[in-house]
Amino acid sequence: MIKKKTYYIFISFFFVFSLVSCHKNQKDAELTLLSEYLEENNITEEPTADGLYVINTGFSTTESLKSDFPKKGDTVIIFYKAYLLSDPSIVFDEKTIDNPAHYVYLIDKVIPGWEEAVGLMKKDAPALIIIPSDLAYKGNQAGIIPPFSTLIFEARITDIKKP
Repeated sequence: MIKKKTYYIFISFFFVFSLVSCHKNQKDAELTLLSEYLEENNITEEPTADGLYVINTGFSTTESLKSDFPKKGDTVIIFYKAYLLSDPSIVFDEKTIDNPAHYVYLIDKVIPGWEEAVGLMKKDAPALIIIPSDLAYKGNQAGIIPPFSTLIFEARITDIKKP
């Protein structure tokens, strides 16, 4: 007869192994979906070292100045549409030109992928941002965003205000 302690250890190991296996399958599915999306949309830009994509989809209407990029403590005024790669019909957040987001760069608490993307965006230049789950909510549910979800943002910084 199996001792009670050994039984609980076995059950715990089985549960952890099942959970890890399930997460690996979800992560693999996310990577496959991202690869297909990049291919279908002819996206050839390389991601950053941690997997973020910031693709310029237009040109800045301002002259190229270093001040066109946000610095720590700047208030970034940005509008965007955010949806799931797995189901683009699910728009989980949207800020319009009439009601943009106001965000203090490197001060306000946001997901790491958003922080990095905003730092790479130039004022007035529209961008497509692809944030893999590792830079977003990982294996956690966040509102209507399922675990291991790649997030897509169509965004444009309209103004950068210095402190």
